Amino acid sequence: MSQNLPGPKDRILYMAKQVDQESINELTKSIIAINEDDRHLEKVYALQDIEYNAKPIKIYIDSYGGYVYQCFGLLSIMSTSKTPIHTIVTGCAMSCGFLIAIAGHKRFCYPKSTYMYHQVSSGAIGKAKDLEENVYETKRLQKMLEQHTLEFTKITKKRLKEVYKTKFDWYIEAEDAKQLFIVDKIL
Repeated sequence: MSQNLPGPKDRILYMAKQVDQESINELTKSIIAINEDDRHLEKVYALQDIEYNAKPIKIYIDSYGGYVYQCFGLLSIMSTSKTPIHTIVTGCAMSCGFLIAIAGHKRFCYPKSTYMYHQVSSGAIGKAKDLEENVYETKRLQKMLEQHTLEFTKITKKRLKEVYKTKFDWYIEAEDAKQLFIVDKIL
């Protein structure tokens, strides 16, 4: 194996920070690089008439969340990754961490892992028109968050509306997460 090709340890990534431009940039660059290497290896193997099966990328998550725009950027990269991505929640996956955790092609957690879902947070200052624009954008982001959650879990639209109306943080332990198809397997 060439020194330039990723080894098994290079496929283990960590999201144990706040979701922001720096942390998402690290993950994005790694996922893209691994996918490019896998495409190259797939071509090399094909020349020898051998099927190349890429080993999954593992993202270990312990995050309280962060900025939604950066989170959605990573979710786009994850959804287009040809190399399978496994998410493993070690401690918590809250807010944006929750969205990242449920986007894995396979999703795992430990028995004492905690998930947390809540509505999009926003703050605005300025003139009336600025506030109107902020409300519109916050509603757009909330709709995206809900669509992502409905697509990747068995959480109902009714339950999401309850959380939205009551404005609370919904904490979900591992066993309940499995029942809601937030996680595939508890390790």
